[in-house]
Amino acid sequence: MRQDESGWNHMPLTRRHVLQLMAGAAAGALHPRLLARAGTTGAVAEAAARGFLTSDELVILDAATAAILPTDDLPGARDIGVVDYIQSLLTFMPGTDANCDRFVTAADVTAIVTQAHGQAPRCADAGDVNGDGAVDPADVLAAEAAPFAARPMFGGGPFSGRNPQPHFPVGTTPCAQCHGARPSSAPTGGTAATETVTLYPPNAFAQFTPLNRLQRLSWRLRILGADALPAVTSNPLLAELPEVDLRRRYRDGLAGLEAQSQQHYGKPFAALTPAQQQVIFRESDARFVDLLHRHVIQGTLCAPEYGGNRDRRGWQLTGLDGDSQPLGYEIYDPSVPGFYRERSDKPNRGPNPDEDCRGFSTDMKRFLSVISRGAGGGQFANPYCFGVDG
Repeated sequence: MRQDESGWNHMPLTRRHVLQLMAGAAAGALHPRLLARAGTTGAVAEAAARGFLTSDELVILDAATAAILPTDDLPGARDIGVVDYIQSLLTFMPGTDANCDRFVTAADVTAIVTQAHGQAPRCADAGDVNGDGAVDPADVLAAEAAPFAARPMFGGGPFSGRNPQPHFPVGTTPCAQCHGARPSSAPTGGTAATETVTLYPPNAFAQFTPLNRLQRLSWRLRILGADALPAVTSNPLLAELPEVDLRRRYRDGLAGLEAQSQQHYGKPFAALTPAQQQVIFRESDARFVDLLHRHVIQGTLCAPEYGGNRDRRGWQLTGLDGDSQPLGYEIYDPSVPGFYRERSDKPNRGPNPDEDCRGFSTDMKRFLSVISRGAGGGQFANPYCFGVDG
């Protein structure tokens, strides 16, 4: 790691470094964000072109995120949908949920139009997408991309619908013999068959929590910058925060990557080799490159409702199960001490016989030891994987 004259750190990260950071930052990086759409080269521009970033900018962003987390024998940023995550983050603004139904759809554009003609909003700041204190045609224009490329900031809960309701008496995942079995209608003279129904809760992650006043101000500052909030425009500290004024940072940062690429190699950034792209990263604005790395990690580990982690590939890449409720890892059982017992397929107190556990690499153990000592602990316990040495 080195510093430029501005004092910002340049950190040229390899795939291994990125995965190490993911392991250390997993819990924090699950912070919710936004969308869900396609995301391979060629499909990226078509999938999210109605959001904030233009098609040309998305091509550069796609190449940059793929350079940070490439696809090889494991899924990379393109497979995981990191571009969609970032596009959605930049496209959403507070006030977009104009009809206050906790979703962002085309119905919100209609609600903004009616509010622009005098209809009162149903909740605070609804319809005032650009935050200028009035609902007018500018808000309609600002909101048109939202149904295609953005959602509000904080998902609901407590369940995502990805895991079924548990069968409490048996303590396992629902099955034909132990859950939801009910007789089906039988033909005349026949015997009723048994129909198995596995119950899943609705996906409350997709129903977003309204922002309070401070959250609305905070996200407006993050996305639009200090100029969108006159009360803090003169604060010199805001210009140095990496998560403030994200739209400008991305617009300028992507243009900078392209300019450096043309100047150095006479080619677009997306046409460079991986080694050449790393050279451009080192010669470009370190603050923007660091921001890209941060958002690649977030887009990889977020809940799928927010755009990245497509098909849960990011969780699979890092060995995370993601949200496990309501099935959980321990099943309520009043017949055992403490009233809870482990699921046989997800044991917590011993090795999982079905897990392909080969332990951590030397570099990963060294990284985890640094994290452990930084948190006030000692050397990271080795081996971490049950019964696996090295």
